[in-house]
Amino acid sequence: MGLFKRKPNPEKELASALARRGVAGRATVVELRATGATRDEAAREIEFTLDLALPDGTTVRTVHRQYMNRFTLHGLAPGEPARVMYDRDDPQTVMVRGHPRFRTDVVAGEIVIVEVQDLDAPTSAG
Repeated sequence: MGLFKRKPNPEKELASALARRGVAGRATVVELRATGATRDEAAREIEFTLDLALPDGTTVRTVHRQYMNRFTLHGLAPGEPARVMYDRDDPQTVMVRGHPRFRTDVVAGEIVIVEVQDLDAPTSAG
């Protein structure tokens, strides 16, 4: 048994909770800004203002901070869509997963951004 306990990681706890009871959704980025905080020299803390689209057709505006690396942040800008997970009981609790059109992949040992077809996008009939 160690003498020191690990510090709680709120982002990890949120991700775990949303993996269990969260709902995949879409939001529109209203605003994003770097707070100036960094972690492990690879991730910056970003404050997002999001309009989260709920299944009943309503929209919830939420402000959320999370650390993101440049690959996950790619393509996210005001007016752009974002893939999110949110708590069905508290839609103000969200986690941004990235832009729906971009994913990361490892090619020749390097992380690269790959543009993909947005399979989750609503389709129009007609």
